[in-house]
Amino acid sequence: MNVPIPKSTHLPPQALQFERAVLGAMLLEKPSVGQVLSQLPELAFYKAEHQLIYAAIQALATESQAVDQLTVVQYLKGKGTLERAGGMAYVAGLTMHVNSAANLDTHSRIILQQYMRRVMIEATTKAQAKAYDEGLDPLEVLAELQMQFTSLHQVIDQRPAQTVADHFDAVFAKLEADVLKPGLTGVPTGLTQLNDATGGWQPGDLVVIAARPAMGKTAVMLAQAREASLDHDKHTAIFSLEMPAAQLVQRLVSSEVEGYSNSDLRRGNIEGGAPEVASIREKAKRLKTLGHRLHIDDTPGLSIQQVRAKCARLHAEHPLGLVMVDYIQLMKGDQKSRGNREQEISSISRGLKELAKELMVPVVALSQLSRDVEKRGGQKRPQLSDLRESGAIEQDADIIMFLWRGEYYKIEEYEDGSPTEGTLLMDIAKNRNGSVGEIIVGCELKRGLLYDLGDAPASAELPPAAAEFQPRVIAVSTAGDFGQPAPFQKAPPDAPF
Repeated sequence: MNVPIPKSTHLPPQALQFERAVLGAMLLEKPSVGQVLSQLPELAFYKAEHQLIYAAIQALATESQAVDQLTVVQYLKGKGTLERAGGMAYVAGLTMHVNSAANLDTHSRIILQQYMRRVMIEATTKAQAKAYDEGLDPLEVLAELQMQFTSLHQVIDQRPAQTVADHFDAVFAKLEADVLKPGLTGVPTGLTQLNDATGGWQPGDLVVIAARPAMGKTAVMLAQAREASLDHDKHTAIFSLEMPAAQLVQRLVSSEVEGYSNSDLRRGNIEGGAPEVASIREKAKRLKTLGHRLHIDDTPGLSIQQVRAKCARLHAEHPLGLVMVDYIQLMKGDQKSRGNREQEISSISRGLKELAKELMVPVVALSQLSRDVEKRGGQKRPQLSDLRESGAIEQDADIIMFLWRGEYYKIEEYEDGSPTEGTLLMDIAKNRNGSVGEIIVGCELKRGLLYDLGDAPASAELPPAAAEFQPRVIAVSTAGDFGQPAPFQKAPPDAPF
């Protein structure tokens, strides 16, 4: 049912006298041009004639040309829009409305406030019509409305430009705090070498962890969520678009309890019956006592707008320390991009990066790789071009890390002779603020355990050769060309990452 948008009998909020005064000041005084352009979007002007004149001023200023009534008239003539803008007399008459440019900021603010009111009226009126349409998902309508208001807030958030001096004290205050925890300035990952490489996941960063199926993406996500929420008191949000929440919790239980794999728990393969179940419950009790820090949303087919809206609500209740999404290709982009998958992925990638900056928390998003990896000969190692619809993801992500298990491909050794059994290779292919390179960690995926080699938990089932492993980083590279993989070689023990 399509419900028509109701027509309002009220005159839309406007401030025409202030619009004329501001445009007149821009035509008369050069400093006014930059001052107003930094504050008002074109649509802030209600009158169509004023929008055309303001657009002409913007274009002239962008081209570093003089702005006055003569140049504006000439520009409008060239575009064929002079008559629609009121004609030469109207443009010239704007300068008659200027008393002084001293109150320009106040006048601009009034124009912006009226524009805000118009946008809010339009958005809520459309939302009202959509709310009557039973063919639409009300959650999507709500998320779209919230996104419109978020975008409006970004437009009106007039932060003044700051100097280096303004940030100086804050930078050194952070440095003093970081000195107390050297090397780890972000959310801990639970892996020493990965913490060394990244400093932990950093606030405001978008981290993409990409791999083919069966490489351990979900295990890595849960291990890091567990580390952040249970061990470091960080409220963590997981958006699981693929796996139900109960299955994720079951995996977390197998990580906490010795002797039982996720498969054992799933099939009820537990000797001892009810008493043993009670024992497992007791061993996993910290998931109950501390689990309020780990939020899981398993709503299928979430849109990027819904994820951002849900995060905003969670963040207001409990400031989030980490957001995780499993996985990008199962999300929906903004409505404008629906139907064009490349544009949809672009809107998702851009939205996740904006979310990280809005909340100033790391956002870790899992991503599938194309089948080109399987077609590749040799070790079937992933590369940046294997990211599905990779352009936007590669551009927006601050860190891109590939997961690879040689054991899965029946490859018994790495090129340096180290065994692949019971290990996971993490290939940091892009690191906007650090080095790229490869890290090998131990893993027991059937229980979702990840650990530094040489520092395995006592409960881990180690392969025969694992006892000889030592934590190491291989293929360290500080090159800025993220498209070229670093050579596969063992780094010296003291290699900086």
